[in-house]
Amino acid sequence: MREPDDPFGNRHAASTPGDGARPKTVVVDTLPSTAKLHARALSGIVKRGRGTQPGQAPQLPALRLVRPAVALAPGPAWRYARVCGFIPEHGVPLTYPHLLAFPLHLLMLTDPAFPWSALGLVHLANHVRLRRPLAYKDLLRIEVEFGALLRHDKGQAFVVRTRIYRRGEAVWDGDSVYLKRAASAAVSTAVSTIGSPLEALTLGPEPLQRIARWQLAPQLGRDYASVSGDYNPIHLSALSAKVFGFPRAIAHGMWTLARAASSLQPPKPLAEATLAAEFKVPMLLPGEASLWSASPSLIERDLEVRDIAGDKPHLRARMQWRLQ
Repeated sequence: MREPDDPFGNRHAASTPGDGARPKTVVVDTLPSTAKLHARALSGIVKRGRGTQPGQAPQLPALRLVRPAVALAPGPAWRYARVCGFIPEHGVPLTYPHLLAFPLHLLMLTDPAFPWSALGLVHLANHVRLRRPLAYKDLLRIEVEFGALLRHDKGQAFVVRTRIYRRGEAVWDGDSVYLKRAASAAVSTAVSTIGSPLEALTLGPEPLQRIARWQLAPQLGRDYASVSGDYNPIHLSALSAKVFGFPRAIAHGMWTLARAASSLQPPKPLAEATLAAEFKVPMLLPGEASLWSASPSLIERDLEVRDIAGDKPHLRARMQWRLQ
């Protein structure tokens, strides 16, 4: 299959974690509770950035976290599927492995060597690739590490990389791009497409057509948090979101991406797939949204999630697949 436009390829790299140092691998046999993970995030809210003084580039920890044997249990996946709109005929939801890796993401972002607070980071983009079909009860090895630092006109962007293996074979990849606003950017002659409207994810020439309208319930953020473990306060209530400058709670970007993918996937399991997405304007809760799509081919969809009027994009993405 043709690869979609990738907003976080090597050509965009400004620097690498630890200035090229080989990552230290740490095996995580037992995860902290969700409450402890988020307590770590809250405790770091006043963290002073290190390596971010004028003229200095930030450094990401040269660290790789590994969960060596994670069962792909059907129960949690089914609960996630219901919240995100996947149906049993889809098999394992394309975006679900991101949740298996999410506790490791939190551990990385709350590591003492990470230069910023995890709270307040902005999720800019996500790229998912299913390499081999997944099945419930698969035993998976999950690896997470930092990728490149990326220059951005509003601060410092960086990549968190997830790689998932089954019996030594790569089966699923996920790259998440985050932004720390107002942080000193890495010094480099490399050019990043992140934040550049001229080089952002470009959809095909076919005009997008509205194919669905969504009603966004006020408790949507809490519903998704209950199945994902992502209890970021900006998603939970108007009161907690206002602390971070939002008028109301906002929908999780990964819920928006999953909901769009579930709407476009044919009612069959996937053999391979790619999903490249950029997150745009936050989606307030409660509210309404609309899904727009075009079909460049039988196995490819361009899409946007917009406001109900169809004017403002919340999400822009391209999805490709091959069915089992």
